Amino acid sequence: MIHFPPIKTRRLNLELKELTIAQAVSLASMPPKLEEAEYSKFLKFIIKESEGLSDPLDWTVQERMLVVAQYLSATHDEGPDFPIGDEAHYSDYLEGETDIFYVDEQVPVGELEGDKWKIQHLLGRHAEAIESLLGEIKGPDEEPITPYFHYLLGTMAAQLVREKEEIPDPKDGAGKYEEFLLNRMKIFANYPESAFAALMFMWEQGREKLHHLFTIEIDRVNGGYVAAPKGGAVESRNLPLARFPVSTVITSCSRFIGQNFVR
Repeated sequence: MIHFPPIKTRRLNLELKELTIAQAVSLASMPPKLEEAEYSKFLKFIIKESEGLSDPLDWTVQERMLVVAQYLSATHDEGPDFPIGDEAHYSDYLEGETDIFYVDEQVPVGELEGDKWKIQHLLGRHAEAIESLLGEIKGPDEEPITPYFHYLLGTMAAQLVREKEEIPDPKDGAGKYEEFLLNRMKIFANYPESAFAALMFMWEQGREKLHHLFTIEIDRVNGGYVAAPKGGAVESRNLPLARFPVSTVITSCSRFIGQNFVR
């Protein structure tokens, strides 16, 4: 049996369990581009007990990444501080001392052209909605915008909230939140350059106030969320950005079955 150390943070208190073969095969059969949906399914499978937030959709992107990485840390052949690339290790990315501080609050970030903006945490529900809209926004040439630009617009649209603005609750379903998010992304995409740059600066400054567990960046090639090395290591040691995909915790046997024999 694999031993999984308890995970205790300001918001999470979890005990994990190993995937069953049926669960692993189910995950392996999912489309490869649905990384956030795969995260949610995987996390629900491996929660044995929870005394804090139990729904991974209510966790921040950083909290979700933490639990996946901790599962990998317990199961990896090379031990808890598993390698990432040629020179990096898990410990080069995890900032365990920076637990979540702001939880439910929306933090003010500034005013732009008469609108007062606040920033909120990026939750699993937001990330799944952004992922589901990939390819929906077209550029001036009527071709889909790049994955990086899509995730940049989507992340800003999900995190930045105008003062006293009413936003559909992602929990309500029926596509209302996705409709709101898509419209907000289109509005941002059509901002004048100078206004967008000012809003992006406010967003970046706000993200620093919400920092916890990992330094999250957007993958500039494939989109989606990656972890940057902590403490500026990317400049000093040329360490890579890190992903913790669910595929890395599934055995080759389960991947083979899931990709070849599941309808």
